[in-house]
Amino acid sequence: MKKRFRTAVLLALALALAAARFACAEPGAALKAIFDALVAEDSSYSDMKDLYRQFYENVTFEEALTDDAITITAGGSESLEGSWTFTREGDHLTAAFAKDDDIGLSLTTQVLDAVAAAFGMNADLTQSYVNGLSTLKLGSDNFSIAEDPATGASNIRVNIAGPWDMKELDDMVFDESTLHCGALDRDGTSMGASIGKVMMVANGDVNDLTVLLGEYGGLDELAYRSIVNIAGVMRPKGWQDFTAAYTGLADVQTEGWSVKLNADYSTVGMFIEDVNREYSYALIRFGA
Repeated sequence: MKKRFRTAVLLALALALAAARFACAEPGAALKAIFDALVAEDSSYSDMKDLYRQFYENVTFEEALTDDAITITAGGSESLEGSWTFTREGDHLTAAFAKDDDIGLSLTTQVLDAVAAAFGMNADLTQSYVNGLSTLKLGSDNFSIAEDPATGASNIRVNIAGPWDMKELDDMVFDESTLHCGALDRDGTSMGASIGKVMMVANGDVNDLTVLLGEYGGLDELAYRSIVNIAGVMRPKGWQDFTAAYTGLADVQTEGWSVKLNADYSTVGMFIEDVNREYSYALIRFGA
């Protein structure tokens, strides 16, 4: 408990210092920091460009920063031609993408990673938080995406005033409304999802299912509720006994199911490629 309290205090202090730094800077300083994070060699945007180049030999990318905008231009391939602009309007970056502009929406993901890097926020948590806002249709000044009913265009707004408060995180949990799956059958499944502070990966079928659940900052009531709800939605063999007997976070081993809290990172690495060490993980198994 003391360790988690100290971590929370240090995180709050870091966010406060970051907010103060940008509050005292010139209006364009945040935009410049976001642009630098976007084009950094180890950014998710740079990784995305490398991936495209593996499939499209002649593809080109250009990034431009002005006082009020970040523009990304791509060419060299019929499937990747165009220009996408994120414009600073006060404390927000805004963008509008035509209906079915999947590239624009993908670039929004890369820009969100850059915003997270610029403000010292965890990129996975930021993306999962945005996913939760969209899934639960929660209004927030941090991020919004609205569809124009007349044209189907997507209008994006991203807060760039400083680190986000993310006060809605404790309202985001896996349940029937946030898990886009149903009851399992004998056909195998391999799926992943994230919302707010929690993420999950599930592999198996109705008779033999393994679930990896992670939570940012440590396993708590959100993890417990999510674990029970995942069982109730996916309904693997033994789920009814599990939901009746599993009344709180604990390591449990039974004939039909088991829960292992705080799984070591080497084990977690068997289920996900990029293990985020700011998360704690639980491993839940049903059936064989």
